[in-house]
Amino acid sequence: MPVVTLADFRRLDIAPSEIESDSGGFGLIRGNTNFFATEEDQTLNTTMLGQQVAIQAVPVQWTWDYGDGSEQLSNPYPGGPQVEFNQETTTSHVYEDTGQYPVGLTTSYRGQFSVNEGPWIAIPGTAEVPSEPVTADIWRSKSKNVAEDCHENPEGWACGNPFVEG
Repeated sequence: MPVVTLADFRRLDIAPSEIESDSGGFGLIRGNTNFFATEEDQTLNTTMLGQQVAIQAVPVQWTWDYGDGSEQLSNPYPGGPQVEFNQETTTSHVYEDTGQYPVGLTTSYRGQFSVNEGPWIAIPGTAEVPSEPVTADIWRSKSKNVAEDCHENPEGWACGNPFVEG
């Protein structure tokens, strides 16, 4: 009977989790930027020693690298989208400086296999699969008081273009 080893499991073409963000990767300095990942069990089918073998890869841990030198965060939960802006989550991160940061993710998968549709047999250990990094673009916000009525004075500060310095 074929046996799938940890080395065999780690050689499989396990699809990585996708990194997502509520704001498309944009965030504010010293605010919570929420990242989350896709979570999907995968089944790969192959033939070993003339036998049909199904191998399942189940995500069990997500390790985040927020790209700013902070400690990596390992979490048994992939996170999820949030309705509220600047909401702290188990996968959100607070950046202390503006800039662009490469956000990385490594997903750990546990494996099991079945020969000829028989019982599932656990594969000891995990396979770590890195995701394609995304960029976090962290901005600073500024607010100014405006006394102009843009209908009466279309040339007033911030009338027509709120991103122009005045």
